[in-house]
Amino acid sequence: MESRPLIVTGDDLMLEDLLRVAAAAGVEVMHGVDPGARASWRSASMVLIDTDLLGAANAAALPPRSHVVALCRSEPGADVLQQCLRLQVERTVVVGQDDHVLVDLLAGTVVGGPGDGHTIAVIAACGGAGASVFAAALAATAERSGRGVLLADCDPWGPGIDVLLGIEKRGGIRWDELAAPSGRLPPDALHRALPTAPFGRGRIAVLCPGRTAGREIPGDVVDVVLDAGRRAGDLTVVDLPRHPTAAGDRVLEKADLVVLVTTADVRGSFSAARIADRVRDLGAIPELLVRGPSPGGIGAQDIGRALGLQVLARMRPQPHLARDLENGRPPGTDRRGPLVAAATAVLAHLRQDVS
Repeated sequence: MESRPLIVTGDDLMLEDLLRVAAAAGVEVMHGVDPGARASWRSASMVLIDTDLLGAANAAALPPRSHVVALCRSEPGADVLQQCLRLQVERTVVVGQDDHVLVDLLAGTVVGGPGDGHTIAVIAACGGAGASVFAAALAATAERSGRGVLLADCDPWGPGIDVLLGIEKRGGIRWDELAAPSGRLPPDALHRALPTAPFGRGRIAVLCPGRTAGREIPGDVVDVVLDAGRRAGDLTVVDLPRHPTAAGDRVLEKADLVVLVTTADVRGSFSAARIADRVRDLGAIPELLVRGPSPGGIGAQDIGRALGLQVLARMRPQPHLARDLENGRPPGTDRRGPLVAAATAVLAHLRQDVS
C-alpha cells in the first residue's frame, strides 16, 4: 500500500478544512482519531496531528519519526509547545491561516518522483543566437537519458517553440489556460494535459503561450509549474525572452542553471553583457554557450573573460539545421551533431553543480 499523509483529529470541522486543503494539493490522505495507532503512525508519509491530541500521543510513547506537523486553530501557547517538543513535532500550522503552508507540505509528499527535479533557463543574448533551438535540443538530450522532461516557452511575443517543433496545431493546454489559485499541479496530470513533441523514440511535454500574442504569463502560474517538475524529479527546460517579464524573472530567480546563448561576435558580446547584468540583478549567475563561427576570430574563452562568465561550451553550426526544421526534424535528433554535444556538456555541468 502506498504511503499517504495521515490526519489525526476528532474535530469534524478541522477535518473538513484539511480535506479541502489536501484536494487543493492534489494529495490523497488517511484519517484517524486514535493518536496511539502505531501502524499508521509508522507508515504515513507525514503525520498532521491536532494539538488537542498531543497529550494522548505522548502518553502512547510512540516511536520517534520525522515529518510530524501539529495543527491548531490559533497560535499555540507554552503548554502546547512543550507537548510538541516531546513528540518531536517539526512545525506547527494554524489551520485556516496557514493553508498555503499546508498545501506545500502535502504536495511535497506526492508519490511518483524523488522531489529533486531541476530547472534550466535558456536565454539568448541577441536575436538569432539560437536559444530556442538549443533549449529543444537540451530537452531531447535529457529525455534520452531516461529523465522526465518538460520544455516550456515563456515568450508571449515569440512564434512559439511549438511552431519550431511543428506541433502548434496539436491539442493540449497552453500557459493562458493554466490557473494557480491555491493548490499545486500533480506532475503526471500536467504532462498528460500538455501537447507533446516526438524526439526519436521519445516524446516531450511542451508548454507554450496561446496563439493570442502578448498575453503575459502570471508569476504564480510559473511557480506552480516549476514546483511540479521539481517534486516529480523532472528537468524543466525554459526558453526565456530577452526582454524582462514577470514570468521570465521568476524563472531566473528559481533556476538551478541559467544558460546565456551568444554568438561569437562583437554584437553578441555586447548584448550578452547587458543580459548578464540583468540576470545578476535577480540573484543568478549566467553561464555561457558560445555559438560560432566567429567572423572576427573571437574565441569563446575571450568572450567569457570579457564578461566575467564561465563558458559551458562552444558550439559550431548544426549542419542542415534550417532544412531539418522545415522538414519537421526537431533539434537534437542528430545525436552526433554540435547541438547534442553542447547539450550533453550543459547537462554534465548541471549534474556536477547539484551533486
